Amino acid sequence: MKPQTTDLEQSILEAAERLFLEKGFAGTSTTDIAHAVGCNQALVHYYYRTKERLFRGIFINKINLLLDYLDKFEYNGCMMSAIGRVIDFYFALLRSNPRLPFFVMNELVLNKERREWMRETFVENEKRRRVYYSFSEIVRKEVEKGTIRPIEPLFLLLDVVSLVVMTFTTLPIYADLLEKSEQEVDTYLEERKKEIFIFVMKGLQP
Repeated sequence: MKPQTTDLEQSILEAAERLFLEKGFAGTSTTDIAHAVGCNQALVHYYYRTKERLFRGIFINKINLLLDYLDKFEYNGCMMSAIGRVIDFYFALLRSNPRLPFFVMNELVLNKERREWMRETFVENEKRRRVYYSFSEIVRKEVEKGTIRPIEPLFLLLDVVSLVVMTFTTLPIYADLLEKSEQEVDTYLEERKKEIFIFVMKGLQP
């Protein structure tokens, strides 16, 4: 039975995401995507026009996973609890998408046009900027109350993101060089999550 259009479109998107994460944007062709789906290459172009449009759709979906979480985040008045929940979310997201940090860093670092597109799509988007404004306000109030030391909200955000991302970008080195089992890797990630939380919280002490 011929799949419905929406099913085929979704299959193309999922195959493109898998291949982009495995081989990178440059290393993936629309022929590869069509072969993975089991459809004609012309259908890939019909639904998504270009490989770049496919990439942008996937990239937006992944970034929105994070931004939507932060947009709906409810601050309960406890910075320790908030930081812990954000770190937990980051870890869960990257454990489900372990190749995502390599994909994002590679495409953004090497492609200036992509950085400009990302700024226009996310940084200059008023809805998404509100997410950062809300976060900044939480940090400002906690600094005023004296519960944390003075710190730029952006620096705090970058501290958390970089520590979590670095854990996953170095994970293949840790796992392969030290010949770690899957269970040992899981234990390592749980321990790293705890260490990152402690490190961030100690760094915020007044």
